[in-house]
Parts: sequence; C-alpha cells; structure tokens
Amino acid sequence: MASPPPKKPRLSPSPAITTPTIPTGTSISQSAAEAAVGITEYVNPTLPAWSGVLKQRYSDFLVNEVDEHGVVVHLKSTRAPSTTSQQEPKKDTSVNAIKPTTEETLVPVVVEEKTALEQLTAFVPADTAAAIIALSKTAPGSNDSITTPPIASKDLRSAFHGVIRTLFSSRLVTETSVAADPPSIVITRSNPATQAGERRRSKRGGKNHRNASWADLGGEYCHFTLYKENRDTMEVLNLLGRLLKLRGGNKSFSFAGTKDRRAVTSQRCAAHLVKAERLAGLNTGGDGGLRGARLGDFEYKPHGLSLGDLCGNEFVITLRQAESLSPGVALEDAVKMCVETVKRSGFANYYGLQRFGSFDVSTSDVGVYLLRGDWRGAVEKILSYNPALCSPSSSSEDDKFSRDDRERAAACEIYFTTYDFAKASSRMPRKYVAESAILRCLSERGNPGDGKGKGLDYLGAIQAIPRGLKTMYAHAYQSLIWNHVVSARLRISSTGVLPGDLIFAAAPQTEVEAEVDQHGELVISAGGAEEDDGIRRARALSAEEANNGKYTIADIVLPTPGWDIIYPENPALMEVYRSVMQKDGLNPMDMKRSVRDWSLTGSYRKVMSGFVDRECSYEVKRCRVGEQVVETDLETIEEAQTGEKRKRGLAAAKMEKEDGEEKEEEETVVVLRMRLSTSCYATMALRELMKGGVKAYKPEFGR
Repeated sequence: MASPPPKKPRLSPSPAITTPTIPTGTSISQSAAEAAVGITEYVNPTLPAWSGVLKQRYSDFLVNEVDEHGVVVHLKSTRAPSTTSQQEPKKDTSVNAIKPTTEETLVPVVVEEKTALEQLTAFVPADTAAAIIALSKTAPGSNDSITTPPIASKDLRSAFHGVIRTLFSSRLVTETSVAADPPSIVITRSNPATQAGERRRSKRGGKNHRNASWADLGGEYCHFTLYKENRDTMEVLNLLGRLLKLRGGNKSFSFAGTKDRRAVTSQRCAAHLVKAERLAGLNTGGDGGLRGARLGDFEYKPHGLSLGDLCGNEFVITLRQAESLSPGVALEDAVKMCVETVKRSGFANYYGLQRFGSFDVSTSDVGVYLLRGDWRGAVEKILSYNPALCSPSSSSEDDKFSRDDRERAAACEIYFTTYDFAKASSRMPRKYVAESAILRCLSERGNPGDGKGKGLDYLGAIQAIPRGLKTMYAHAYQSLIWNHVVSARLRISSTGVLPGDLIFAAAPQTEVEAEVDQHGELVISAGGAEEDDGIRRARALSAEEANNGKYTIADIVLPTPGWDIIYPENPALMEVYRSVMQKDGLNPMDMKRSVRDWSLTGSYRKVMSGFVDRECSYEVKRCRVGEQVVETDLETIEEAQTGEKRKRGLAAAKMEKEDGEEKEEEETVVVLRMRLSTSCYATMALRELMKGGVKAYKPEFGR
C-alpha cells in the first residue's frame, strides 16, 4: 500500500503560498491517515479484531480484472495465435486452375450444422440461420442471397460478420446494407474465381490490401491480457509504445481500468493496428525487455476498450504475521466470524486512501486550489517536495527513498530556486506524469516570467496535464467530502433508513456513453443539466417510504458536491457538507466554475458496498517467513510448460535453533479471496473485516 497522506491542513480562503515543501514527518498511523480523509466508522463495530501485514510482498496482492461478461481475466498463454489458416497457399494463376471443380461444389459445411445453427441463432431467427446454412451448400458463384432482419448494434453486426467468416471459411460473403435503419446484413455465396482475382490484386499492396488484412484477422484492434508485477498500468503501456516505436506512443492502447502498482495484476488491453506477433515478440526479452510484465491471450476485434468496460476485480490477498487482537478469541474464529458477518451486512463504501494519492501532498489538497481558481497554488502543490531528499548529507545507500523520488525532488528544487523550466523538465522522471507535463509546458511556452514565479501561465500548465489525471484532483476533493458525510450518516444509523435519505430514481431510457476518470469514477458532462442526459438521478424518501420496509441501507446514496445533484433532506448531513467545505473556503451550493474541468456537476454513490454474490473465502495457514503462498498466473503457465513446481521466493533466511538443529522460522498468514464491483476499494473491505488491524507495509526501495 502506498504511504498514507498526512492529515489535511486547514486552508484559508485566500492562502498565502509559503515554503512549497513537504514536511519530513511521514510516520502517520493507518487509522490517523484514514481519519484525515473522513474514514472513521464501522458497520459492525462489535466484531472481534485481528491484524495482519498487507503487501509485504507485491505477490501478496493479486488482482484479476472481471470483464463485462463476468469472466475473471487470467493470463493463459503468451504465444501469438497461429496464422496458418489465414495464409494463402501458393496456387497456379492460370485460368484453368481457378475454375471451380465438381469436388469444390460438393465440399460440405466446415462445421456441423447443429453447431452452426446454435451460433447463428444468437444473432438471427432460426429460419434465417437455416437458410444461411443451406446457402453455404450451394454451388460457388450462385446468385442467391439472404438478408437478415435489422441488427441495430454495430458490435453485434461486427461479431456476426466474424461468425460467418469462421463457420464457413469464407465460403459466404457478408455485407452491411444501409438501405434501412437499423442496417441489415446481406449474405451471398462466394465465387472462387472472383476471390482469386481479388487476392492477386491485393498483393500489389495499398489501402485495400491493408484493410482486407485486418478484416480477415477479425478487426483492427488486437486485444490482449496484460500481466504485470509491481508496475503501473500506464508505466507498462508507455514502455510498450517505446519498444514498438509506435507513432502514437501509449495512445495506441486502450484499457478498461488501471490496476494497483504494488501487486500482481491481470487485465485486458487493446492495441490499435498492432499485430499480435509484434506484441508476443516482446515476451522473448524476459524481464530485461518488459521488466516485470507479460502479454498474452491475443484476439482481434473491430473495437477497442474504454474506461469502465468491466464488471469489477477479483482479489486474492495474503496478510502476514496475522494474529487475533481480541482476548480469548482464536485467530481462525475471529476471521470466520468477521467474514461471515460482513458477507451478510456489507461494508461502508468509503473512497480508500489510494484515492488521495501516494505522496505526502494529498490530491484533494490540489483539488482545493483548483476549485478556488488559484492556479499557481495548484501548480506549487503538485511540485511540492521533501527537501531532505536533496540534502548532500543524505546517503545514496539509504534505501528509504528510490532514485526516482530523489530525481523528482531535485527537479522540483531546480524549479523553485531557479525557475529554469527546461533544466527541471529534463531532470523530472517520466513516471511523474503531472509534474512532467507542467514543466514541459512552461519550458515550451518560453515565458520566464519575472524569475520569481510571477507572470507564468499556470492555468495553461495545469491544462497540459492529461484530462483523466487533472480532473482526478477535484474528484479527490469531492471524495473527501463524501467520506465525511458518509461517516456522519453511519453515526446516525448504520442499518436504518431515514426520511429524506436519497435513493436512485427510475433509470433513464436514454442510452449515453458515460465518461469515467482513471479511477473508474463517473464524470458527468458539464453543461448538460437541462438535457435528458441519461445520467441516473436521485430522489428523497418520504417518511412513509422510509418506514414501510421496502428500502434498506444498501439502497441509500449520497452525492458528491456539485451543481447538478440534490442534497439529502437531513439537516445534520447538510451541516457536514457546509462545515467541512467552509474550512477550505468553498460552498457546496456554489460549484459552477468558469473552467469546465472544475465546474463539478456531482454524482451519486451508494453508502454501502459488499462482495459480489456475497462470496468471500478465507484460509488460515502456517508458512515459512516471507514464503509466497499463492501461485500467480505466470507461475501457473511456467509450471505447465516445464512440469516442475517453481520455487517461490522467500524473505531473507531466518533460522532458529531447536534441539540443537536449525529450523526455519514460520508465520501465520490469512489468505482472503473476494470479488468487488468497479470503484469499490478492497482496502475498505479489509478495514471492515479486520477492524482497523491492517498494518501497511512500507517496503524498502526496490522490494
């Protein structure tokens, strides 16, 4: 887990910018860090407590994406798909050679009729499917054709084209007809003579050749599983862009959501106009090439991925040095009681600590400056640094901080002491995306200001930050306020429904493509309040509805501050919105801004969350100290290939004497397996399960 942020400082409405550095004291406890961002309540406060160390090894935290169809993503193969069936065999180009023979005419359907019928009826009625199969048996070049009923979805039409091509090995030709709306698909029998001529023409190259090639493969997007260890999603995609020398860099890739850094994760990504063979070839470099990542399970599709194209994530979490904190209650009994209770009740749907950043300055602090319109303050917050990292007396052998941390601090120091933007930009490591974007923008603008920070285009520098990242700052502040209000609501009642509580109103009929930020949170478009924008709205419960038993705490939602939401009709909760925001010089009833990115409409989030299908399993076991106890996807593949169990890593050998003989030390671990929906934090589930017993492990550099 990333280092927790320090307690949020109280800011005046017009703060004076003083020393733009981070205090060196970062030894804040987990509970204090949680309280600083409004996380204070439990749904089941009387359950026994137990403790364990989280993420001592990055392999103690396994995250596997769950796709839109509910399938858990696992890396199964790192090999590129075979292209043998797609390659054209050499043929005699004489006229006689390409004429269809009697044998060609009588070739049966490539697959059994029953199988073909089952697959086709997923798209068209049974009679249409039967007619398609019959058409495939006619003589090549037949003038017969079949037109399907209208298929409104573009994705379904694309999938149908692919199914026809796969089932009948190009014996049938499909073409979308736009004569009607929605479009239909016209199917005809292919003509071998015409196809041979087209193949000869396609070998000359050009645009048609390229398009035909991608169409034959299944689409211009190569979907693949990205498996990574102790790496950021964007960090790996940036590396792929450089290794493949893609003109668009990481913009050639799309994905459904980012995954934790200090973890072993598997997720689906898509590459535009990049062949599977090129991607698979990067695996041959081992860790020296992809550096802790592998690519596999390649599949071509006509569309890429968008943020939010997933159902959630499956977590397998190992907690080390586990022990009961409740006198008289054994560890296994405590774990069992907590798991069974939380499976039924759920847990508070707080935004977790990682929502507020992994550095000493919280992302919500930056959000305050942005909402105030203090662009310089926001830039200087983002570029804050720990001066101790720049001290000559700081030993390079001290592995408390990484080399990148020190380089970042040095770049920020150059900025604040010299305002030499080019030099600071060249020193800033690429992984710090926001800082790099700001310094690069100021350098390219060529405006030095007065040499003391005045006269610079601070708003332009902030706008240079990628949108998903820069909007995250304001969203983090909204999340902070939401956490405080949820805590106040749970203090009133963690089980009951109250008059004035909000629930989702009836779902809108209009379909819209929702925009989400890099954390998977909904971004409501500014300026669309008067339109039927398809965003889910909320309404307040009457006293009668609150007491009739139809609704539970699981139905209650609360809004993040914004100008296009309604607030709960509960004076105590409204006072929390006002009082917390007033300390920052902000007003929950005044959230419109002149800059679109920070004119926050607000959104609704459920107060409670829970395990998908109310399933959570656990195992309490003994193992050697530091032993990896759960197999990763890559280890499963390697063991299947070699037939041998891979020796998993151990911490530094710890031995103790027993009866004169050396014996390896052991520890007790608890392994939890759970599946959570999108934008739900596993750390908040652990908090409820362990009653604050999570011990955040602070790794030494490089571990």
